[in-house]
Amino acid sequence: RLDQAMVRDYTSTPGVKLLCGRYEGVDQRVLDHYKITEVSVGDYVLSGGEIAAMIFLDAVVRLLPEVMGNKDSGSDESFEQDLLEYPHYTRPASWEGREVPETLLSGHHGRIDAWRINQAETITQERRPDLWERYQRNRKL
Repeated sequence: RLDQAMVRDYTSTPGVKLLCGRYEGVDQRVLDHYKITEVSVGDYVLSGGEIAAMIFLDAVVRLLPEVMGNKDSGSDESFEQDLLEYPHYTRPASWEGREVPETLLSGHHGRIDAWRINQAETITQERRPDLWERYQRNRKL
């Protein structure tokens, strides 16, 4: 199954060729002959591999140097540290009666970082218990 670690690994390869199956997939003899690595984008069935190939390409290409502009942009996102990402806020500071959390407006980078980690942990624990369990396990190592 495609995950962020696999995506990162593919960014260091000189290239990749994608073979997209249709309906029932690709003939097993072809897979065996060419020693093809099969990658799944999830536990569901699609009509063909084209959309899955686009998902794979988008995930890999965005991590290539200079694609996102800032070399650190891809390192502070969901799944990089076994956590989902924290909430994001933009301007204005107040919208429809909803405020940007005061901590984020404080300019105190240490408190902002702590808030982000706390939010990421809370969101991951609520939405992805499987990821939370892995995060907890990896923290103990």
